Parts: sequence; structure tokens; C-alpha cells
Amino acid sequence: VTKNLSMPKIAIALCLVILCSFSYGQGTEEYVRVYGQTLSAKDSSAISVSLLYEKLPYYDDMGMIKSSPEGRFEMFLLEGTDYDFKVTQEGFVAFEDQKKIVSEGDKEMKVDFYIQPEEEPELMTIQNLIFARGSERISESSYSSLDELVAYLDERPNMVIQLEGHTDFAGNAEANMALSQARVESVKDYLVSKGIKKNRLFTKAFGGSEPLTTERTDEAKARNRRVEVRVLRR
Repeated sequence: VTKNLSMPKIAIALCLVILCSFSYGQGTEEYVRVYGQTLSAKDSSAISVSLLYEKLPYYDDMGMIKSSPEGRFEMFLLEGTDYDFKVTQEGFVAFEDQKKIVSEGDKEMKVDFYIQPEEEPELMTIQNLIFARGSERISESSYSSLDELVAYLDERPNMVIQLEGHTDFAGNAEANMALSQARVESVKDYLVSKGIKKNRLFTKAFGGSEPLTTERTDEAKARNRRVEVRVLRR
């Protein structure tokens, strides 16, 4: 005797078929291994940067990776999908590029990103550098700024600099010249004490002959009292 299925049982069976079909369709997305290097646009040397990726058009999938010291990276992204790639890292010009993920075989895609380094200035002022009034003695609160300069030079072992001293233009010109010379020598001594070789450091005194401003306010005088770093060789 053949038994007819009741309506509730038929409805349940149809729902199961629909759910199974829907689940199967969801699992068809495939990922591609995207790999390559981040390189300097200036000389193609490898650079390490933080690379942000975002899925287009709704930015509903995103992440950030950091390339290795050799500039190498890898990530797994959806096949056939457009992604936006960005680098917003200090020391580099803001970079953005969009690419469609298309595998080249074995579910892999090679991509190299060329990032433009910011041009380093030829002349820099040492910030927050404070001396005792009328003296070449460096305030301890200035050590952190000088340590930043030490780190900067350590990262550029071929760089040669000139420390240039300036005072306020008020007062005796000869005394100002002597004071500015004594102050740059103090800065040089500090750098040498931290391991920077003497043959990478030159000094020059200007006294008050090159003020940034001729105003006579306390703020203006403070701006004029400075030590600048001029890059002689990179």
C-alpha cells in the first residue's frame, strides 16, 4: 500500500533541499595567494612598509600586513575581486593602487608595489634643544632629541653632517659667535659619546648673523637660538 506524504512533510523536505543548495553555493568562493615585494620607486631596493588592503566596492573585507626587511609579503584574497592597496607610512609618499585578483596558475598571483620615499631635507633644525642661559651646557631635557639624531645617523652610516650654531642677534657679535661655536661643539661631543664617529661630524658657527626673524619678542629670540643639521653627504 502506497502512503501519501502529508503536506507538512513535503514542506520540510523542500526546505532541506533549498538549504543544501544554498550552502553549496556559498562554498564556491576561492582564495588566491598574492605575494611579491614592496620596493623603492627610486632605486628598486627592498623596503619594509605596512600595507593596507580593502575589498571593493564596499570595503567589507580589509586587513593590514607588514612586509619583511627584504620587502617580501603574502596574503590570501578572493579570486576575481577588486582590492584597494594603500601605504600611509612616515617617510614615504602616500601610495594607493587598485588591482583585480586573478590567479596566474596554482592559485597564485605575483604583485610588486613600488613606493616613493620622501625626499630627505638638506637642512634640519634639532627640535627642543635647550642650553643653559649664556652657556654651552645642554639641558638634560634635550637628550631625547639628540638621541633621535643619533638613531637617524645610525640608520644612515654613510651620512656626513655639519652642525651649525646660531644665537640671538642681540648683544656682542664676537661673544655670540664664540657661544654658537661652543654649543655646536657640545652637541658634537654628545653625538660622539653615543658612538657617532668624529669624521662624520663637522661644525660651523654663525653667531647672530643669520636670524630667522628680526622681531624682539621672547618667542622670536628663542627661534633664533638653534642648532641646525646640514647634510654634506648621504
